[in-house]
Amino acid sequence: MKLRNYIFSLISLSIFFISCEDKKGPSFEIIFDPPDEYKFGKIEINQSISQRIQIKNTENSTEAFVGEIKLMDSPAFKMDFSGVLTLQKNESKEIYVTFRPSEAQEYNGRLTVSNDNDDFFEMYVRGVGVGPVSFSFDKTKLEFGLVQPGDSKDLEVNFINEVSSGFDLELVLSIPSSDFTILGEVTSLTIPAGQSETITVRYTPTISSSSKSLKVVHNSSIITSPASITLSGIMDISSEILSDITKGWDEFEDNNYSESMKSFIKAMNQARVSSIYDTIYDKAMHGLGWSLLFERGTNDYALASYNNFLSCANNNFLPMNSYFDVLAGVAISGVLALERTSPTFIISAANSVLTEYPNYQFTHKVSVNYKHVRMSKVQAHYYIGEYTNAASEMDILDPTNAPHSNDPVKLLTAIQNLSGSL
Repeated sequence: MKLRNYIFSLISLSIFFISCEDKKGPSFEIIFDPPDEYKFGKIEINQSISQRIQIKNTENSTEAFVGEIKLMDSPAFKMDFSGVLTLQKNESKEIYVTFRPSEAQEYNGRLTVSNDNDDFFEMYVRGVGVGPVSFSFDKTKLEFGLVQPGDSKDLEVNFINEVSSGFDLELVLSIPSSDFTILGEVTSLTIPAGQSETITVRYTPTISSSSKSLKVVHNSSIITSPASITLSGIMDISSEILSDITKGWDEFEDNNYSESMKSFIKAMNQARVSSIYDTIYDKAMHGLGWSLLFERGTNDYALASYNNFLSCANNNFLPMNSYFDVLAGVAISGVLALERTSPTFIISAANSVLTEYPNYQFTHKVSVNYKHVRMSKVQAHYYIGEYTNAASEMDILDPTNAPHSNDPVKLLTAIQNLSGSL
């Protein structure tokens, strides 16, 4: 009897365990691709990047999986999926996770898959928010100035990637084919944050003047790309221009005024390429003024001459002795076109010359002297009705017939008589 009870109990217990096994719940294997975690790396603040992630219900699962997907722990990560996740055995689903940092810091999140039966699967997503590339260069212009033909001149540019930059500074450099080159044929640079690199640009003139730009393509989102650095250089032809000016004066002194004009004009045209030649340009313009005055090739020769002298006087680039020759030219040419010149400036210019050089003689033609300058004063005073002043200047100029009358008619006769004898 006891044996029968024992056997009955053993059979009942076996039936209980078999019944429990029949009621066991489903099992799942959910895998991610990429597995375990995905690192977005460094991403600029307020910029975004997306990554495809595959979620698969493998064939090892006992049935279809029904659950939900969540992104947890960090609002910097977002996904493009919402709703119920349903995956048959061996079926996969692709979603996109986007990382958009708002501050310069590390971010960590979790992508989770779960269901109501407490099945739970996860992978990590990580990223770093960093500041944008911030850089500078120490020169926006490289002005090489005057360089002799056959010579070269080098200037440097320093590029600095600021410490605050979140990435290496990446530069692509180029200059159009010209007289400018980058030494070492450098076309690109990669500069870590907090460091700098220097390049050297060489100018070797082959034409009278060159102006180009060094193009700088870069990876900064806060600075306009491409940036540019202006390059300029002048072939030094000073000696050639000065030679033409010397030739012009030689021709002037030989009374060959037409040829002297050509030489001075040629020099002026050459000097126009750059403000560097302003002083030389005025030397040529000064010579042209005297050539025009003596050549008398047009009806407006006196006014044209006066305007050349006036420009030189206003620019004041010439050495002092030439400057007084210019003022003498202003006075002498000005009285020949009084209706279109300034009598008061003529008087002022003549005064300056006679005060500094009472016995003035023009450097390149000594027959032009202080007498012509003072006669210019006389005529300017007379033109504006200052007869007494004109008469006083006549007394100095012609002491033999002093004192001169300030009567306009008599004074004019005296001026005309004396002008013809100077």
